[in-house]
Amino acid sequence: MQSLWTLGHFVAAAALVCLANWLGLIPWRRAAHAHWAERARLLWPARATAVINIFILPIALPFVQRLVWPGATDAWLLHGGAAALGALAGSYPFDRELYPRLTPRDWLHQVAAGWSLQLGYWALFILAIIIMPREFGWGVAAVAGGFFAISVGVQWGVVLTLLRWMRIVKPPSERLSRIAGETSARMKVPARGVWLLGGLQALAFALPTTRELLFSERLMEICTDEEVAAVCAHELGHLTESKATLAGRLVGALSPFPLVFLNPATHALGAVALLLLLLAVLGIARLARWLSLRMEKRADAMAAKGETEEGVYARALEKIHRENQLPAVVPKDRLTHPHLYDRMVTAGIAPDFERPKPPSKMTWVGVVYLVGFGVLVGVHIGRTLGR
Repeated sequence: MQSLWTLGHFVAAAALVCLANWLGLIPWRRAAHAHWAERARLLWPARATAVINIFILPIALPFVQRLVWPGATDAWLLHGGAAALGALAGSYPFDRELYPRLTPRDWLHQVAAGWSLQLGYWALFILAIIIMPREFGWGVAAVAGGFFAISVGVQWGVVLTLLRWMRIVKPPSERLSRIAGETSARMKVPARGVWLLGGLQALAFALPTTRELLFSERLMEICTDEEVAAVCAHELGHLTESKATLAGRLVGALSPFPLVFLNPATHALGAVALLLLLLAVLGIARLARWLSLRMEKRADAMAAKGETEEGVYARALEKIHRENQLPAVVPKDRLTHPHLYDRMVTAGIAPDFERPKPPSKMTWVGVVYLVGFGVLVGVHIGRTLGR
Protein backbone atom coordinates (compact mmCIF):
# COMPACT_ATOMS: atom_id res chain seq x y z
CA MET A 1 0.00 0.00 0.00
CA GLN A 2 2.85 2.39 0.83
CA SER A 3 4.35 1.99 -2.64
CA LEU A 4 0.96 2.63 -4.26
CA TRP A 5 0.51 5.88 -2.34
CA THR A 6 4.04 6.96 -3.27
CA LEU A 7 3.44 6.17 -6.93
CA GLY A 8 0.10 7.98 -6.77
CA HIS A 9 1.74 11.18 -5.53
CA PHE A 10 4.34 10.98 -8.30
CA VAL A 11 1.73 10.45 -11.05
CA ALA A 12 -0.67 13.08 -9.68
CA ALA A 13 2.05 15.74 -9.48
CA ALA A 14 3.32 14.96 -12.98
CA ALA A 15 -0.20 15.09 -14.42
CA LEU A 16 -1.13 18.35 -12.69
CA VAL A 17 2.11 20.02 -13.82
CA CYS A 18 1.64 18.82 -17.39
CA LEU A 19 -1.93 20.12 -17.43
CA ALA A 20 -1.04 23.52 -16.01
CA ASN A 21 1.90 23.95 -18.39
CA TRP A 22 -0.03 22.85 -21.48
CA LEU A 23 -2.88 25.25 -20.74
CA GLY A 24 -0.46 28.04 -19.84
CA LEU A 25 1.32 27.84 -23.19
CA ILE A 26 -1.86 28.26 -25.28
CA PRO A 27 -1.53 32.09 -25.69
CA TRP A 28 2.17 31.71 -26.56
CA ARG A 29 1.40 29.05 -29.18
CA ARG A 30 -1.30 31.20 -30.77
CA ALA A 31 1.21 34.05 -31.16
CA ALA A 32 3.66 31.97 -33.20
CA HIS A 33 4.05 34.70 -35.86
CA ALA A 34 4.11 37.67 -33.47
CA HIS A 35 7.22 39.72 -32.67
CA TRP A 36 9.60 37.98 -30.27
CA ALA A 37 8.93 40.59 -27.55
CA GLU A 38 5.20 39.87 -27.61
CA ARG A 39 5.77 36.11 -27.50
CA ALA A 40 8.15 36.52 -24.55
CA ARG A 41 5.53 38.65 -22.78
CA LEU A 42 2.93 35.89 -23.23
CA LEU A 43 5.39 33.22 -22.09
CA TRP A 44 6.31 34.90 -18.80
CA PRO A 45 3.20 33.90 -16.76
CA ALA A 46 3.44 30.31 -18.01
CA ARG A 47 7.06 30.15 -16.84
CA ALA A 48 6.19 31.63 -13.44
CA THR A 49 3.39 29.12 -12.99
CA ALA A 50 5.64 26.23 -14.03
CA VAL A 51 8.21 27.11 -11.35
CA ILE A 52 5.69 27.76 -8.57
CA ASN A 53 3.90 24.47 -9.14
CA ILE A 54 7.10 22.51 -8.64
CA PHE A 55 7.24 23.93 -5.11
CA ILE A 56 3.58 23.93 -4.03
CA LEU A 57 2.38 20.56 -5.37
CA PRO A 58 4.78 18.44 -3.26
CA ILE A 59 3.26 20.16 -0.20
CA ALA A 60 -0.33 20.30 -1.41
CA LEU A 61 -0.76 16.64 -2.38
CA PRO A 62 0.11 15.19 1.05
CA PHE A 63 -2.38 17.71 2.52
CA VAL A 64 -5.04 16.41 0.12
CA GLN A 65 -4.32 12.85 1.23
CA ARG A 66 -4.66 13.81 4.91
CA LEU A 67 -7.99 15.55 4.31
CA VAL A 68 -9.59 13.01 1.96
CA TRP A 69 -8.07 9.79 3.33
CA PRO A 70 -7.17 10.58 6.96
CA GLY A 71 -6.74 6.92 7.81
CA ALA A 72 -4.18 6.27 5.09
CA THR A 73 -0.46 6.00 5.67
CA ASP A 74 1.09 9.30 6.78
CA ALA A 75 4.59 9.14 5.29
CA TRP A 76 4.39 12.78 4.26
CA LEU A 77 8.11 13.18 3.66
CA LEU A 78 8.24 10.18 1.30
CA HIS A 79 5.09 11.26 -0.52
CA GLY A 80 6.25 14.85 -0.77
CA GLY A 81 9.54 13.69 -2.28
CA ALA A 82 7.69 11.53 -4.79
CA ALA A 83 5.46 14.47 -5.70
CA ALA A 84 8.52 16.68 -6.16
CA LEU A 85 10.07 14.18 -8.57
CA GLY A 86 6.74 13.87 -10.37
CA ALA A 87 6.45 17.66 -10.71
CA LEU A 88 9.96 17.81 -12.19
CA ALA A 89 9.20 14.96 -14.60
CA GLY A 90 5.96 16.64 -15.62
CA SER A 91 7.86 19.79 -16.60
CA TYR A 92 9.82 18.03 -19.37
CA PRO A 93 7.18 18.57 -22.14
CA PHE A 94 7.12 22.27 -21.24
CA ASP A 95 10.91 22.62 -21.49
CA ARG A 96 11.00 20.54 -24.67
CA GLU A 97 8.41 22.77 -26.35
CA LEU A 98 10.36 25.92 -25.49
CA TYR A 99 13.68 24.40 -26.58
CA PRO A 100 13.12 21.80 -29.34
CA ARG A 101 16.84 20.97 -29.44
CA LEU A 102 16.68 19.76 -25.83
CA THR A 103 17.42 16.03 -25.55
CA PRO A 104 16.15 13.86 -22.66
CA ARG A 105 19.74 13.22 -21.57
CA ASP A 106 20.63 16.92 -21.50
CA TRP A 107 17.38 17.68 -19.68
CA LEU A 108 18.06 15.06 -17.01
CA HIS A 109 21.58 16.38 -16.53
CA GLN A 110 20.41 19.97 -16.13
CA VAL A 111 17.51 19.08 -13.85
CA ALA A 112 19.70 16.88 -11.66
CA ALA A 113 22.30 19.61 -11.33
CA GLY A 114 20.12 22.70 -11.04
CA TRP A 115 17.23 21.41 -8.96
CA SER A 116 19.35 19.25 -6.68
CA LEU A 117 21.24 22.38 -5.62
CA GLN A 118 18.10 24.48 -5.22
CA LEU A 119 16.02 21.84 -3.48
CA GLY A 120 19.01 20.82 -1.38
CA TYR A 121 19.43 24.37 -0.08
CA TRP A 122 15.73 24.78 0.68
CA ALA A 123 15.62 21.34 2.30
CA LEU A 124 18.39 22.45 4.66
CA PHE A 125 16.49 25.66 5.31
CA ILE A 126 13.31 23.75 6.24
CA LEU A 127 15.35 21.32 8.35
CA ALA A 128 16.86 24.24 10.26
CA ILE A 129 13.35 25.53 11.02
CA ILE A 130 12.17 22.09 12.14
CA ILE A 131 15.09 21.29 14.46
CA MET A 132 15.36 24.81 15.89
CA PRO A 133 14.78 24.66 19.68
CA ARG A 134 11.78 26.44 21.16
CA GLU A 135 13.83 28.33 23.73
CA PHE A 136 16.50 30.90 22.86
CA GLY A 137 19.92 29.70 23.90
CA TRP A 138 23.01 27.88 22.67
CA GLY A 139 20.91 25.45 20.62
CA VAL A 140 19.36 28.30 18.65
CA ALA A 141 22.78 29.85 18.10
CA ALA A 142 24.19 26.53 16.86
CA VAL A 143 21.39 25.87 14.35
CA ALA A 144 21.29 29.46 13.12
CA GLY A 145 25.08 29.60 12.88
CA GLY A 146 25.21 26.37 10.91
CA PHE A 147 22.66 27.53 8.36
CA PHE A 148 24.33 30.95 8.17
CA ALA A 149 27.66 29.27 7.40
CA ILE A 150 26.04 27.23 4.61
CA SER A 151 24.44 30.35 3.13
CA VAL A 152 27.72 32.25 3.20
CA GLY A 153 29.50 29.27 1.63
CA VAL A 154 27.00 29.35 -1.23
CA GLN A 155 28.01 32.94 -1.92
CA TRP A 156 31.73 32.16 -1.61
CA GLY A 157 32.11 29.58 -4.33
CA VAL A 158 30.54 26.36 -2.99
CA VAL A 159 27.92 26.28 -5.75
CA LEU A 160 30.53 26.90 -8.43
CA THR A 161 32.63 24.04 -7.07
CA LEU A 162 29.62 21.72 -7.13
CA LEU A 163 28.74 22.77 -10.69
CA ARG A 164 32.30 22.03 -11.77
CA TRP A 165 32.04 18.61 -10.12
CA MET A 166 28.75 18.02 -11.98
CA ARG A 167 30.43 19.09 -15.24
CA ILE A 168 27.97 21.92 -15.80
CA VAL A 169 30.87 24.37 -15.55
CA LYS A 170 34.18 23.79 -17.31
CA PRO A 171 37.32 25.75 -18.24
CA PRO A 172 36.88 28.47 -20.87
CA SER A 173 37.47 28.01 -24.57
CA GLU A 174 40.45 29.71 -26.23
CA ARG A 175 38.08 32.28 -27.73
CA LEU A 176 36.47 33.15 -24.39
CA SER A 177 39.84 33.36 -22.64
CA ARG A 178 41.11 35.75 -25.30
CA ILE A 179 38.04 38.02 -25.21
CA ALA A 180 37.88 38.09 -21.41
CA GLY A 181 41.61 38.73 -21.12
CA GLU A 182 41.57 41.61 -23.63
CA THR A 183 38.50 43.21 -22.02
CA SER A 184 39.94 42.85 -18.53
CA ALA A 185 43.23 44.45 -19.62
CA ARG A 186 41.44 47.31 -21.39
CA MET A 187 39.28 48.08 -18.34
CA LYS A 188 42.11 47.37 -15.87
CA VAL A 189 39.77 45.14 -13.86
CA PRO A 190 41.30 41.71 -13.09
CA ALA A 191 39.18 38.58 -12.75
CA ARG A 192 40.36 35.61 -10.71
CA GLY A 193 38.78 33.09 -13.07
CA VAL A 194 36.64 32.71 -16.19
CA TRP A 195 34.40 29.68 -16.73
CA LEU A 196 32.19 28.23 -19.45
CA LEU A 197 28.68 27.27 -18.39
CA GLY A 198 26.62 24.55 -20.06
CA GLY A 199 22.88 24.65 -20.69
CA LEU A 200 20.47 25.95 -23.28
CA GLN A 201 20.22 29.62 -22.37
CA ALA A 202 22.47 32.54 -23.24
CA LEU A 203 23.77 33.73 -19.87
CA ALA A 204 26.62 35.58 -18.22
CA PHE A 205 27.29 36.00 -14.51
CA ALA A 206 29.75 37.76 -12.28
CA LEU A 207 30.57 36.39 -8.82
CA PRO A 208 31.84 39.53 -7.03
CA THR A 209 32.70 37.65 -3.83
CA THR A 210 35.16 35.33 -5.59
CA ARG A 211 35.89 37.65 -8.56
CA GLU A 212 34.99 35.06 -11.18
CA LEU A 213 33.00 35.28 -14.43
CA LEU A 214 30.77 32.71 -16.12
CA PHE A 215 29.63 32.72 -19.74
CA SER A 216 27.29 30.12 -21.19
CA GLU A 217 28.06 28.09 -24.27
CA ARG A 218 24.88 29.33 -25.92
CA LEU A 219 25.89 32.97 -25.42
CA MET A 220 29.21 32.23 -27.08
CA GLU A 221 27.38 30.61 -30.02
CA ILE A 222 24.97 33.46 -30.77
CA CYS A 223 27.16 36.51 -30.02
CA THR A 224 30.01 38.01 -31.99
CA ASP A 225 33.37 38.69 -30.37
CA GLU A 226 32.42 42.36 -29.99
CA GLU A 227 29.13 41.47 -28.31
CA VAL A 228 30.79 39.00 -25.94
CA ALA A 229 33.34 41.68 -25.04
CA ALA A 230 30.54 44.15 -24.29
CA VAL A 231 28.80 41.64 -22.04
CA CYS A 232 32.14 40.88 -20.40
CA ALA A 233 32.64 44.59 -19.71
CA HIS A 234 29.29 44.66 -17.95
CA GLU A 235 30.19 41.68 -15.77
CA LEU A 236 33.63 43.10 -14.98
CA GLY A 237 31.83 46.22 -13.82
CA HIS A 238 30.37 44.14 -10.98
CA LEU A 239 33.89 43.25 -9.85
CA THR A 240 34.54 46.94 -9.10
CA GLU A 241 31.73 47.16 -6.55
CA SER A 242 32.61 48.43 -3.09
CA LYS A 243 32.91 46.25 0.00
CA ALA A 244 29.76 47.88 1.36
CA THR A 245 27.90 46.78 -1.77
CA LEU A 246 29.24 43.25 -1.41
CA ALA A 247 28.03 43.22 2.18
CA GLY A 248 24.62 44.41 0.99
CA ARG A 249 24.50 41.64 -1.61
CA LEU A 250 25.31 39.06 1.06
CA VAL A 251 22.54 40.39 3.29
CA GLY A 252 20.14 40.27 0.35
CA ALA A 253 21.06 36.66 -0.39
CA LEU A 254 20.17 35.86 3.22
CA SER A 255 16.65 37.28 2.95
CA PRO A 256 14.94 34.00 4.07
CA PHE A 257 17.27 33.69 7.08
CA PRO A 258 15.00 35.38 9.68
CA LEU A 259 12.45 32.58 9.26
CA VAL A 260 14.97 30.16 10.76
CA PHE A 261 13.98 31.68 14.11
CA LEU A 262 10.27 30.92 13.59
CA ASN A 263 10.02 28.32 16.36
CA PRO A 264 11.66 30.21 19.27
CA ALA A 265 10.22 33.56 18.16
CA THR A 266 6.62 32.33 18.07
CA HIS A 267 7.14 30.54 21.37
CA ALA A 268 8.31 33.79 22.97
CA LEU A 269 6.04 36.34 21.23
CA GLY A 270 3.17 34.36 19.78
CA ALA A 271 1.60 35.02 16.37
CA VAL A 272 3.03 38.55 16.22
CA ALA A 273 6.50 36.98 15.76
CA LEU A 274 5.45 35.47 12.44
CA LEU A 275 4.34 38.88 11.20
CA LEU A 276 7.62 40.48 12.30
CA LEU A 277 9.70 37.77 10.64
CA LEU A 278 7.75 38.04 7.38
CA LEU A 279 8.19 41.82 7.40
CA ALA A 280 11.93 41.33 7.89
CA VAL A 281 12.12 38.88 4.98
CA LEU A 282 10.14 41.20 2.68
CA GLY A 283 12.21 44.21 3.75
CA ILE A 284 15.52 42.46 3.07
CA ALA A 285 14.25 41.16 -0.29
CA ARG A 286 13.18 44.65 -1.32
CA LEU A 287 16.56 46.03 -0.30
CA ALA A 288 18.25 43.30 -2.37
CA ARG A 289 16.19 44.18 -5.47
CA TRP A 290 16.95 47.88 -5.05
CA LEU A 291 20.67 47.22 -4.71
CA SER A 292 20.72 44.81 -7.65
CA LEU A 293 18.89 47.29 -9.89
CA ARG A 294 21.28 50.08 -8.93
CA MET A 295 24.38 47.95 -9.57
CA GLU A 296 23.03 46.69 -12.90
CA LYS A 297 22.55 50.27 -14.10
CA ARG A 298 26.10 51.05 -13.00
CA ALA A 299 27.49 48.01 -14.84
CA ASP A 300 25.46 48.92 -17.94
CA ALA A 301 27.06 52.37 -17.95
CA MET A 302 30.52 50.83 -17.74
CA ALA A 303 29.75 48.44 -20.59
CA ALA A 304 28.40 51.21 -22.83
CA LYS A 305 31.37 53.43 -22.04
CA GLY A 306 33.88 50.73 -22.90
CA GLU A 307 32.25 49.31 -26.05
CA THR A 308 34.36 49.35 -29.20
CA GLU A 309 31.39 50.06 -31.46
CA GLU A 310 28.35 52.19 -30.62
CA GLY A 311 25.26 50.12 -29.89
CA VAL A 312 27.02 46.75 -29.72
CA TYR A 313 26.10 46.26 -26.06
CA ALA A 314 22.43 47.04 -26.69
CA ARG A 315 22.35 44.59 -29.59
CA ALA A 316 23.92 41.92 -27.40
CA LEU A 317 21.28 42.46 -24.71
CA GLU A 318 18.45 42.18 -27.23
CA LYS A 319 19.96 39.05 -28.73
CA ILE A 320 20.21 37.44 -25.28
CA HIS A 321 16.61 38.31 -24.38
CA ARG A 322 15.34 37.07 -27.73
CA GLU A 323 17.24 33.80 -27.40
CA ASN A 324 16.04 33.22 -23.84
CA GLN A 325 12.51 34.40 -24.66
CA LEU A 326 12.57 36.95 -21.85
CA PRO A 327 10.18 39.94 -21.98
CA ALA A 328 11.48 43.42 -22.72
CA VAL A 329 9.44 44.74 -19.76
CA VAL A 330 8.83 42.68 -16.61
CA PRO A 331 6.48 43.15 -13.64
CA LYS A 332 7.75 45.77 -11.21
CA ASP A 333 8.03 43.40 -8.26
CA ARG A 334 10.33 41.09 -10.28
CA LEU A 335 12.67 43.87 -11.38
CA THR A 336 16.29 43.08 -10.45
CA HIS A 337 17.65 44.39 -13.78
CA PRO A 338 16.46 47.42 -15.75
CA HIS A 339 13.87 46.65 -18.41
CA LEU A 340 15.52 45.64 -21.67
CA TYR A 341 13.58 48.35 -23.52
CA ASP A 342 14.99 51.03 -21.20
CA ARG A 343 18.49 49.57 -21.34
CA MET A 344 18.49 49.76 -25.14
CA VAL A 345 17.22 53.35 -25.14
CA THR A 346 19.81 54.36 -22.54
CA ALA A 347 22.53 52.75 -24.66
CA GLY A 348 21.46 54.90 -27.62
CA ILE A 349 19.60 52.29 -29.69
CA ALA A 350 15.93 52.71 -30.60
CA PRO A 351 14.21 49.30 -30.35
CA ASP A 352 12.37 48.14 -33.48
CA PHE A 353 9.21 47.54 -31.43
CA GLU A 354 6.94 49.60 -29.23
CA ARG A 355 7.35 49.44 -25.49
CA PRO A 356 5.35 46.34 -24.42
CA LYS A 357 2.96 46.18 -21.51
CA PRO A 358 4.23 44.23 -18.47
CA PRO A 359 3.24 40.55 -18.64
CA SER A 360 0.77 38.92 -16.29
CA LYS A 361 2.39 37.47 -13.18
CA MET A 362 0.73 34.07 -13.48
CA THR A 363 -1.63 32.07 -15.68
CA TRP A 364 -5.24 31.57 -14.61
CA VAL A 365 -4.61 27.89 -13.91
CA GLY A 366 -1.66 28.91 -11.73
CA VAL A 367 -3.97 31.18 -9.74
CA VAL A 368 -6.41 28.28 -9.30
CA TYR A 369 -3.62 26.02 -8.05
CA LEU A 370 -2.29 28.69 -5.69
CA VAL A 371 -5.72 29.48 -4.25
CA GLY A 372 -6.36 25.78 -3.79
CA PHE A 373 -3.04 25.45 -2.00
CA GLY A 374 -3.98 28.32 0.32
CA VAL A 375 -7.33 26.72 1.10
CA LEU A 376 -5.63 23.40 1.91
CA VAL A 377 -3.16 25.07 4.27
CA GLY A 378 -5.95 27.04 5.93
CA VAL A 379 -8.10 23.93 6.47
CA HIS A 380 -5.12 22.05 7.88
CA ILE A 381 -4.29 24.86 10.31
CA GLY A 382 -7.94 25.12 11.32
CA ARG A 383 -8.15 21.42 12.07
CA THR A 384 -4.87 21.51 14.00
CA LEU A 385 -6.02 24.42 16.17
CA GLY A 386 -9.41 22.82 16.70
CA ARG A 387 -8.00 19.69 18.29
